[in-house]
Amino acid sequence: MTTYTSADLAEIAASIPSRASEAGLLFIPGVHIERECDVRLSAEDIDVEQVIRVAAQVGASFVALQAAPFYLNAVLDELVDDETHSAESVQRLKESAQPHDGSLENVTVSWAAQGLIYEWTAATAWGSSFLNSLFAAVQQAEAESEAETEAEREEHREQYRAAYQAALSALLNSPKYRGESIGKRRLLVSSILAEAGVEEMPEVFMTRQVQPDANRIIGEKAYEYEQDFRARKSELADELRTYPAWQRVYTQIKRKAAAAEFLMKKADGYRLSTDLAGEISEAAANPVYVSRY
Repeated sequence: MTTYTSADLAEIAASIPSRASEAGLLFIPGVHIERECDVRLSAEDIDVEQVIRVAAQVGASFVALQAAPFYLNAVLDELVDDETHSAESVQRLKESAQPHDGSLENVTVSWAAQGLIYEWTAATAWGSSFLNSLFAAVQQAEAESEAETEAEREEHREQYRAAYQAALSALLNSPKYRGESIGKRRLLVSSILAEAGVEEMPEVFMTRQVQPDANRIIGEKAYEYEQDFRARKSELADELRTYPAWQRVYTQIKRKAAAAEFLMKKADGYRLSTDLAGEISEAAANPVYVSRY
């Protein structure tokens, strides 16, 4: 396989005018054929002397030449984005290619004949190797950057989950929060989190996620207590009759409030239905005695 150095390419480019003249062809400097190539000849198969003979034999009237220097920064700007430009592997390649900056990387001889466009290109081995290595380095850097980005996103998700769980636990473990009405609970959030040593999350997460979840869990637990207490209404009514706060008052409204307080203590601080408090207070005030005879 033929390999070329930049010096070889420079020698080839300098020889084209005389080679074309010897073959009876015009050489027109600066001509660029706009149409896509139809026939591509490999520099690994034929050398420059043979390619000029081919041009003459297929009926070309002229040959054109393009000599492309290698400009490192231009290649990097075209193929490497800002995120991967500073990657260590890309920087190593940049340093290795620096000695070739400005030297010839490929030479192309082209011509038109019989309605077809012909091209023959000779390129340096180091140029091809550099581009292959650069593509690989860019793909690796992009993969590492993507993995790093995903790792950062996962770290942020973990931080959010930890903060969410800490805030949720602080609300669920607070008797003040459990015992307050839903409408007033939001006023307690900041002080409860501060007392628990939990950093408050952004308001949008507190109002749209943490508090609704806490209220839902508290509501489910309160419902469990209510179902249990309704099944034990007579037993709780008996206990309520001995409850000092209930004994000290006589109006229905005040006894209902005392019953609500009594049930909240029985329910570990969960605020229960006022209807249930009324039912048990009424049962305590009007006991049903069953005769043994």
